[in-house]
Amino acid sequence: MKKSVLLFSFLSFFVFFVFAQKPTSITHEIFSLYVEDKVINMQELIGFTNQQAAQLKELELKYLLDVQKAETCWFCNTDKRIRKLQISRKETLQKILVRDQFIKYDAIENDRIRKGDLRVL
Repeated sequence: MKKSVLLFSFLSFFVFFVFAQKPTSITHEIFSLYVEDKVINMQELIGFTNQQAAQLKELELKYLLDVQKAETCWFCNTDKRIRKLQISRKETLQKILVRDQFIKYDAIENDRIRKGDLRVL
C-alpha cells in the first residue's frame, strides 16, 4: 500500500512538473524565424503596412504550429484538419490584406509568378 501511494505521488508530481514547463521548443523558434523572414520579403515585394505585417506574422506562425500539431496527432484525420486550417488561413489573409495585395501574396507563395518588382499597370 505504501509503495503504491509513493508511486502515485511521484507520478502525479512528474506530470505536474512536465505541464508546468513553458512550452518553447526549437520548432517554435525555427518557425518564428522563418515567418519573420517570409513576411519581411513579402512586405518588400508587395508593400503592405507594418500593422499588416505584424498581423501576418502572427497568422503565419499560428498556422505553422497548428499544421505541425495536426501532423503529429495520432487520432486525428490529418488531411481533413490541414484542409480546414488552409481554408481558415486563406480567409484570414483576405481580411488582413487588400484584394490586390492578397492576389500578389497568394501568387508568390504558390510560385505562380516570379519574385521581383510587382506593379499594377
